[in-house]
Amino acid sequence: ITLNSLLEVDPDNIQIPIMAKHLSEQMKTRRYLSTQENAFALLAFGKIARRSASMNATATISVNGKMVGSAGEKDFTTTKDIAGKQVKVQSSGGMMYYFWQIEGISADGKYVQEDKYLKVRKTFMNRNGQALSGNSFKQNDLIVIKITLSTLNNATLPNVVLTDMLPAGFEIENPRIGSVPELSWAKDNTQPDHLDIRDDRITIFTTAFGKERSYYYLVRAVSKGVYTMGPVSADAMYNGEYHSYNGAGTVRIE
Repeated sequence: ITLNSLLEVDPDNIQIPIMAKHLSEQMKTRRYLSTQENAFALLAFGKIARRSASMNATATISVNGKMVGSAGEKDFTTTKDIAGKQVKVQSSGGMMYYFWQIEGISADGKYVQEDKYLKVRKTFMNRNGQALSGNSFKQNDLIVIKITLSTLNNATLPNVVLTDMLPAGFEIENPRIGSVPELSWAKDNTQPDHLDIRDDRITIFTTAFGKERSYYYLVRAVSKGVYTMGPVSADAMYNGEYHSYNGAGTVRIE
């Protein structure tokens, strides 16, 4: 309804492209939209199609003032390093919506802590279910790690990957705490679609909902020292725009 109304009263609103993108994706993935939802979505897309019918829009892409490619019926992709550079998209022949994403790992290991349509958080807890303050532990401590996941726009998003990179001083003790009697307090533990366990990380494949869901696993502090801890991340496998990164820092084991 919002998209349909914006196209009527403010057709140049900058929210229209991203709303149209999200709505088209939901229509493709959600099988049981209501009659009203389908009707207003089709009305909105009809207005976009009518407005674009007489246009033949193309665009040129330049980086730091130098043209690197063009886009029209086909997407533009480049493997050049454009991080930190000025990227300009210039359209002609009509109106064009564009979406872009950049992939890779920064040379200095830094990352942007942000929530884009997904929200993931990590909490350290003891075996009684009490949240621990700080990131300092004793050697041989058992620590329960709680990861929570939700969507910020109340949508249902399948094929989400949660990745928690372990600091070097931790080892996974038990990734399935449902089998540990003294941890039966974790009533909100969610069963993932798939679980991948490696020496340095745990990866959870699941579906994100508007309502927060929790995942637990157990680690042991094995080696004394100060270790770098990466962020816990949530990424939609088929849409890099949906992601959340949070909670990097250091861990001390004494």
